[in-house]
This record gives sequence, C-alpha cells and structure tokens, in this order.
Amino acid sequence: MTSRARKRWRLKPCDAQAAAALAEAVGCSRTAAQLLRNRGIDTPEAAHAFLNPSLSDLPDPFLLPDAEAAAERIKQALHRGERIAIHGDYDGDGITSAALWTRALEKLGARVMVHVPHRHRDGYDMRSAFVAHARSEGAGLIITTDCGIRRADEVEEAREAGIDVVVTDHHIPDEQIPRAAAVVNPNRRDSRYPFRELAGVGVAFRACEALVRHLGHSVDSYRRAFIEYAAVGTITDMMPLLGENRVIVTHGLSALRHTRKPGFRALLSVAGIAPATLDARSIGFGIGPRINAIGRIDDARLALDLLLARDEAQAQALAAKLEQANTNRRAEQDRVLAEALEAIASRNLASESCLVVSGTSWHSGVIGLVANKLVEKYHRPIILIAIDERTGMARGSARSIDAFDMLAAITTCAEHLEEFGGHAHAAGLSIRADSLPGFQQAVARVAAEALTPEDLVPAIDADLEVPIQELTVSLLRELDRFQPWGAGNEEPVFVSRRLEVREVLRVGKEQQHLKLRFAEPAAGALAGLRWNCGDQAEHIHPGDVVDICYRPRIDNYDGSLSIVLNVEDLHAVRGPGA
Repeated sequence: MTSRARKRWRLKPCDAQAAAALAEAVGCSRTAAQLLRNRGIDTPEAAHAFLNPSLSDLPDPFLLPDAEAAAERIKQALHRGERIAIHGDYDGDGITSAALWTRALEKLGARVMVHVPHRHRDGYDMRSAFVAHARSEGAGLIITTDCGIRRADEVEEAREAGIDVVVTDHHIPDEQIPRAAAVVNPNRRDSRYPFRELAGVGVAFRACEALVRHLGHSVDSYRRAFIEYAAVGTITDMMPLLGENRVIVTHGLSALRHTRKPGFRALLSVAGIAPATLDARSIGFGIGPRINAIGRIDDARLALDLLLARDEAQAQALAAKLEQANTNRRAEQDRVLAEALEAIASRNLASESCLVVSGTSWHSGVIGLVANKLVEKYHRPIILIAIDERTGMARGSARSIDAFDMLAAITTCAEHLEEFGGHAHAAGLSIRADSLPGFQQAVARVAAEALTPEDLVPAIDADLEVPIQELTVSLLRELDRFQPWGAGNEEPVFVSRRLEVREVLRVGKEQQHLKLRFAEPAAGALAGLRWNCGDQAEHIHPGDVVDICYRPRIDNYDGSLSIVLNVEDLHAVRGPGA
C-alpha cells in the first residue's frame, strides 16, 4: 500500500491515572474523562459545568469593565429621549451584535439608528464620517459593538461634537483605551471578568443584560429574547465553545430550533437546515457564510436588515439576496483560488517557507477565504494580495500555521506597509503595489529563519488512542454530551491501530470518495469513509493492515444504528505496498 504525503499524528498527553480518578468522580468513562482533560477540564466541578451548561452559571455581567457606567449612560439616554447610534461591523459577529443592541434598545423604548460599514466604501471600524453622520442625525450617544476599542481619535471627535461613546468590543486594546463614557471589553488589562473569550456579540449580550438589570427588568425574559443572536455570532466568529460561550451556544441553539424571528427562520430555510438537524456545525457552515458573504462582496446592511425583519415576506426576500450573494462569493472564491494555484505553479513557489501571491483582478472580500484554502493545501503561511491597478494600492489577507506567528512576522516587515493588524494566525494589511517586491523578500527571510522542515509537514492533533473494540455506540452516545462541537471543543479525533482492511470501494457521484470496511471481530465490520480520496483505492487492498486517525460518528441510516469512521489519515502497517 502507498499513500499521499505522510502526515504527523500528534497524540495529546494522556495521564491514565488522573483520567481514571476524574472518571470515577464524575461517573463517566475513562475515554470521556481524558477528553475532558484534553479541554483543560480536570476537576469534578468543572466537568459538571461543562457537561451541564446552565445559564445560571453565567458570571455577573457587572464584572465587565465599565458595565455599570455603560448601563447608567444608556439609562440617561433612554430617560432623556436621546437618539442612540449603534455602530457594528460587516461580519457575522458585528452584524448579530448590532441587531441585538438595536432590538433590545427599541424594546426599552429607545430612538435608535444603526450602521454597519460597507467593506469597500467605509472600511473597517468606526470612522470620522460616521461620527459626522451621527451628529447630523442628532445622536447624543454612540454605542460601538464588535469594534471601537482602537478608535481613540474618532471617540475624541465624538466628544468634541457633544456625543458620548460607549464602546463594547472584544478585540485586544492598545496601551491606551479610548476616552469614552464607558469601555466594556473583557480583554482590558484591568478586567475582573472571569471569561475573556467572548465574541463581540457575547460582550453585547452581557452588557445589555447589565442594562436590563440596572433598569429593573426581567433578565430571564431578556435572555430568552436575545440569546439566538449571541449564539449565531459566537459560532460565526469561531470563538472557543468552552466556558461561557458553551453556555450561550447550547441555549441559543435550543432557542433557534423554535425561533419565531423571521430573519432566522428565512436563513434556516434558504440554507436547507431543518430544526431537528440544527447544530453548531450547520450554523457555522450554513448560516455563517450567508451572513458573511453579503458583507464580503456587497453591502452588509442587507444582512442586518434581514436579522431585524419583522415580516416573513420581507425576510424571505432578503434571505434570497443573501443566498445569491453567497453563490456569487463561491464563484469569485473559486476563480481567485484557481488563479492563485496557477501563479504558485508557474512561479515554482510551492516549496518556499511563506507564499506571497498577488493578483490584479481579485476581490479583496474573498482573499482571506482563499488564503485559508491554500494553507490547507500547502501547510505554509500564505499572504494573498489583491492589487487595485487604478489606485496603485493593494489589500492583503494573511493566514498561518501554528509554528509561525503571522502578526509578529508582518510587524518585522512594517516598513513596507501602509497599515496592518491581526493576530498570530490571521492578519490583514494594506500596501502600495510598488512596495510588494521588497515586502515579499522581507517576509521570505523571516519565514526561512523561523520555520524548520518539520514545521512544514502537516500534522493531525489526535485526542487519544482507542482500541477499536472499545468503540461502541454507547460510548459515542456518551460523547454526544460534549456537543456543541466547534473551535476549542472540536469533535474528537481518535487513533486505532492494526485494523485489517476487508473491502475497498470508491463511492460518490464521481467516485471521488474512498470507503473501507475493516474486519473487527467484536462488531463484525466497521465502515470507514475518507472524503475526496477515491484515488487511494488503487493503493489499498483487502488484507492490508493499517493504523487510522479518525472521527467516529453514529450512523442512523434506515433506523439501524452503526458506527462510521470518518478517516482523516491512515498509515500502512502491513500490505503489498508497505
């Protein structure tokens, strides 16, 4: 048997004794206990909170920095009848948080105007033009959501115009925070809030809860009314589904299955998601792309209007526009990906430590998505740059691998850039087109010094090694309690060794997938599926013995329960090609 490029399997450390002790204390299997420990959950109390996510476990929202000041200033605006201007962002997090603030404040009797920026006309975050617009519309208070923490100058402009600003954000602050009426951000250095991984909509959800409490209204009613926004925004922003986010998403998904909000109902309909199948994955892959797509290639305001829709017909019409935008986004993404792949091949770039690829007809709204695809393919840091020949300026999106801090690398090359920001795994930048050669050489030097050949070999992180005979339906039922799966709480990856291949098939409309049957005395046979690897059928034969890395799932086809292994990778142990 032969295979594609061999991947490294990185098994997480396993303390069998500690897992056994946790299993006994919690009353779960040792496998489940080890999975808990892999997620940093190593006490019975933490395990109980994880396995039974409860809204009653949410911390006091007034522990958020400036939460009380924000609630008091908004209360004054309500009593004075001031107009309140909401400023969100053009992605799923910013749109859901803007919708949450708008509907919650309207319910409290506020006069609200709301804005989410156009990616190309307005740029990211609050700008001077918005402050001027808010002033012309008579706003006395601006509330930023999922943005604002790094807009000290614009906050100062608002102050000078007689407008107070309440910043609600989750991004990392600069050394000096804006001189706003309140800056609500769990990532402030002086924060006493026990959970720092909230999405922007999570900060909005908790800050607004503090306001509701401050006004003496029912917190339970507020949570029931608005947790759907918080769940969708948290998932689409790929925040870790642990701690408070896990509580919000679990209860938000439950609410979404019975939602009466026309916008969410229309989104679920166009995405083909039935309430019974709704989970974090279907939100992340079905709803999130549709909300994000309109902001990438058109006007994010359409997505906001959809989430604010009160009429079913209006919601369906707006959802259809988002669906078309998502179709257009996919087509543009495929085109840019094809051109980037051609550029990499024609210039023999694939072996370089960091790939910097540019194009002149690329839509800047999709280059981040394409960069993600290229990282998956080449397992190297990627910087994709869209050049505007008319202005001579270019915008770039960078994505990285674990071994390479992209923001640190770009910072080292800052002399070539006009503007940049981000974090270790993803960053954005703007650059003059004539500065590209120097930037490319500088990044190449940084990457060559920082990365080893082993860093450029793709790796799979596996939770633990499981003897195949221990893989039962009852175990997988137990692991269902770990849902919702997502960032920080990924679906478990197991390793099982020395499985004998009984049958090899190619399946799918184009026979693009690989299906294997493994002999297993206790279960009779187990099916394994390897997506988009049908060509491997030529190299695997009945009688081969393999080690596999996989995600186990329960298949309920035709009402008959069985286990299917979604195979991530396999290594030959014995066989004709081994």
